[in-house]
Amino acid sequence: MKKKYRFVVFDFDGVVCDSTNECMVTAWNTWERWSNSDRFRCDLSKFTNSDKESFRKLRPYVRGAGEYYIVMRVLNSTNEIVNNQNDFDALVNLWKDQLKPFKDMFFIERNRLRKKDLDGWIQLHENYHDVINVMKNLNNENRVLVATLKDGKSVRMILERNNIHISKENILDQSMISSKLEALNHFISVKKINKQELCFIDDNVTHLIEPKKHGFHVFLSAWGETLPEYKEKALKENISILENIKEEDY
Repeated sequence: MKKKYRFVVFDFDGVVCDSTNECMVTAWNTWERWSNSDRFRCDLSKFTNSDKESFRKLRPYVRGAGEYYIVMRVLNSTNEIVNNQNDFDALVNLWKDQLKPFKDMFFIERNRLRKKDLDGWIQLHENYHDVINVMKNLNNENRVLVATLKDGKSVRMILERNNIHISKENILDQSMISSKLEALNHFISVKKINKQELCFIDDNVTHLIEPKKHGFHVFLSAWGETLPEYKEKALKENISILENIKEEDY
């Protein structure tokens, strides 16, 4: 069967796995450290169902670790409310000076959590098994690339636990890129291919609009907790929505 693309570029969080629980624990620990508290959590045991639901509602708006500052502000405030991406982005703009230092602290706290209990940290991630299986098969043909605003170490550790071994140069993480368009342009340059020879899958439509405008083949994944407003925006921007993943599509 003829392959449609030479490479398939995957976002990670929300596409390959649901990392909401890990991000909630890490963001909580970061907020505590940010607030000069020494409280620390390793797992979900002290989070109420309400805590989990509130965090999960806001999580899809986040496009990088620094923006968990906004999530934690909203969760700890009575007068900052987010009902949609525009509300969230307004707070990102208002508190933009806090995002970089919070991001740096977030990764310190993630490393701290991982070192304290690696297996427990891994278990905070819920894999999308159909995606993992497709990635394994594509990776056997050296066709998998990753573009993520997560840290590369976490990505590699989770993939390797699933017997997916991707070379470092095929993973662009938050330390290497500031946008997904930048990542895609990098890949076509180093792989010496044209835009039509790869496709990109992300669960956040805001990451797909510019690549689409620049001629890349992009897809919004909807097998996770993709926001209804993202699907509406994808339809408006003529971006294809994937309800599931099938290897034959690539």
